Amino acid sequence: MSADPTSHPVEIAPDRIVNAALFWAAGDTMFTSQTLAPWLATPGCYVMSADETFLSAATGAHRLDVVAQLPDTPEVSSDQILTELGELFAKHPDLTCLIVDMSWALNVVWGATMIERWGAIADRAAEAHGVAIICLYDRETLVEDQMAATFRAHRAFLSPSGLYNNPHWLPQNLLDKASLDEQLSFLLGRIVPEFADRSFRKTQLPDAARGTTPGWVPTPHRHVASHASEERWHIHCLGRLQVYVRGGAKVDWTIAGAAPKKSRALFAYLLTRGETGCPAEQLCEFLWPDDRSEEVKRGRLRHTIAMVRKSLGGIDAVTRSGDIYYLNVPKGSWIDIRAFEQLCRRGLALFRHNDFAAALRVYEGAERLYRGDLFEDLPMEYVQSDYEDWCMPRRIWLHDMAVKLQYDMSKALRQLGRFQAALDHSQKALRLDPTNESATIEVMRVFAAQDRKDAVARQYQQYLNAVREFDAGAASDEVLAVSRELLGHSSTRRSAAG
Repeated sequence: MSADPTSHPVEIAPDRIVNAALFWAAGDTMFTSQTLAPWLATPGCYVMSADETFLSAATGAHRLDVVAQLPDTPEVSSDQILTELGELFAKHPDLTCLIVDMSWALNVVWGATMIERWGAIADRAAEAHGVAIICLYDRETLVEDQMAATFRAHRAFLSPSGLYNNPHWLPQNLLDKASLDEQLSFLLGRIVPEFADRSFRKTQLPDAARGTTPGWVPTPHRHVASHASEERWHIHCLGRLQVYVRGGAKVDWTIAGAAPKKSRALFAYLLTRGETGCPAEQLCEFLWPDDRSEEVKRGRLRHTIAMVRKSLGGIDAVTRSGDIYYLNVPKGSWIDIRAFEQLCRRGLALFRHNDFAAALRVYEGAERLYRGDLFEDLPMEYVQSDYEDWCMPRRIWLHDMAVKLQYDMSKALRQLGRFQAALDHSQKALRLDPTNESATIEVMRVFAAQDRKDAVARQYQQYLNAVREFDAGAASDEVLAVSRELLGHSSTRRSAAG
């Protein structure tokens, strides 16, 4: 029986053309230094990072700034980035190995998808210029979607024991043009060479998709090995509804003949319905609750559906089966809600393990995603529909999560001794929810850490005022207990009385 070649590393050759990934941790310097030693020893090794301290102990490596045209948004084409990389390589003809700090991807709004795009760019650049490109990912801050993206992006992985082929990676020509049978044959042959030229057919693959946020967007069956297709959409629901479709084109709801508010409302409503869709009668009632003529409402619905299809780029964007309409979101499309929740949960896990700096980096990525309340720009007549409470419970839940994110960031900053920054975030939480007990407690703790007892007392009084102003019920016993702890029993009692 032949041994599985993926169980043994291939020979490390620093002059070999590779597109590899390395999962590293800042505190595990031995692992990183042993892994990169053969590459750093080559005369033409360069490190690309915006952080001057990144691999600061590496000797012999030259340093480069991050290229300006990283794939931060879908509008930046791969060819643009490749051109800039080519110009960079031309300025450094001795470059044979490029080590890239991938921390930039953490705070990119479309982080997971952009990792996939960067992997394809790195692969093309490595082949075109005859260089090795090694991308370093902080394994403590990666969320699940981002780590899965590295399996689609890089043909090999590095560790101190060697360079390992990635059995999940597919070359660009197979991603773009090959059938599923050809792709599966390649993947099997990458693991077992005897199968490289044989067909492998299976009518259905098990669905191993995972996710903790609402199932509005269908996930691909092959979650790890699926391609970052140009057909995927990028959907921003937090704040203003923004949708990017094929090739990164931003959806324009204001096309001639359309009613933009109704188009956006219909899109959002069908999105939340997911794969269950929505009957035409229900859509009519949602969009035109005061109209009595069913025939008129049906005609308006057909027109609105036509306008949404046109905005999204094709008749297939909204499908119909019988009397039920479906929003036909391409599988594997990106939605900000999923990424926001994953980042919040990952940051909390890091905080609980006392890795406050790493937690803060992850939290900052989540903060960038929360641009406002869910579907913020939809008219209230649709958000607070008498027909169905489809939006407000979700909006409130995500709003509460954003409040928690802010005071969790404050806690991490306070642990790091960055009290002014902590105060900024805890007060931001209170601006989002003036009566929030946890945010109030965090603000008081920051003031106490700054030895500002007068500010602690004022904050407690402001909390009491907010509870009365917003008719939020009785003041929290926990807030009172913390204020007494920080100020002393008598001074807090006087503040409460005042």
